[in-house]
Amino acid sequence: MPARILVVDDSELNVKLLVEYLEYESYVVSTAANGFEGLAKIEAERPDIVLLDVLMPGLDGFETCRRIKADPATAHIPVVMVTALGGVDDLVRGFEAGADDFLTQPVNRSALMVRVRSQLQRKRNYERILEASLVDPLTAAFNRRYFDLHAPRLAARCRAAGKPVAILVVDVDHLKRINDMHGHAAGDRVLKEIVDRAKFGLRPSDLVARVGGDEFVVLMPETDLDAANQVAERLGARIGHAPIEGFVVSASIGAAASKLGAVEELDAMLQRADAALYEAKKVGGDRGSADSGERRLADRRWSTAWQFIWRSWRRTRFSAPRTPSSRQRSGNRYRR
Repeated sequence: MPARILVVDDSELNVKLLVEYLEYESYVVSTAANGFEGLAKIEAERPDIVLLDVLMPGLDGFETCRRIKADPATAHIPVVMVTALGGVDDLVRGFEAGADDFLTQPVNRSALMVRVRSQLQRKRNYERILEASLVDPLTAAFNRRYFDLHAPRLAARCRAAGKPVAILVVDVDHLKRINDMHGHAAGDRVLKEIVDRAKFGLRPSDLVARVGGDEFVVLMPETDLDAANQVAERLGARIGHAPIEGFVVSASIGAAASKLGAVEELDAMLQRADAALYEAKKVGGDRGSADSGERRLADRRWSTAWQFIWRSWRRTRFSAPRTPSSRQRSGNRYRR
């Protein structure tokens, strides 16, 4: 996909020249005539790089750059300042505002392309590092850092829109036993397969994060407690529907949802879901439990009827093996 470049300049002649050079190289180019319009387009379009004129009426390039870099959502976008100013003081002022590079006028085509390619490569490198820092390398689920950064915003948006949000805390039963008897490599493969199975039954909008060695959190926007309980039921059945690496596995799940009309931080809801998980573990694991402050999920083993339907569908589509009749009954919370 071609990179998107925003040109912010009040000179029609300069804009025309830059657009011509960039489109010849197959970049997607949009333009803005002043700093305010440029900030609005950055917010709406999220360009890959900004070419920013320094001398503009109203909001000059220095202040525009400063505002771009002050916003965490846009601070990573490279800004190349295009200017006829050549003094050291102006360069220092530009770098202090957050500029990533400078290009002097009249613009040389080769110099422009070198700077654009260099800044785009830097941005790609940054995004790769950022992605690696937010994804669990074993399971490809998001990690705790990503959850802490994005889950509160997602919950706040639901609250502002008057929509419920639900959370599941999923804990793998007996992972320590698998690690101790068969090694951590076997336990790692079990974890990866469990996450793959769980994701199969979730929506793209649901956030799945690994927050501990054997514990995962699922944040579900626009979901009430009844729907969360149904999802928990399905997840438990899918996780245990067939052996993984020869092991019969199961999970315990605690569910909680936002309370209607109440202003509650995500941390408090997470604590309620974790308390529900503890209740499920305390009575043997391999089951789900809803927040006791709302409505209990009956603290039961996963529905036999649902497991029969799910396994039959899996056998028809994938010829999956039948689940052994004996199931592990106790849970063991473990952090690796």
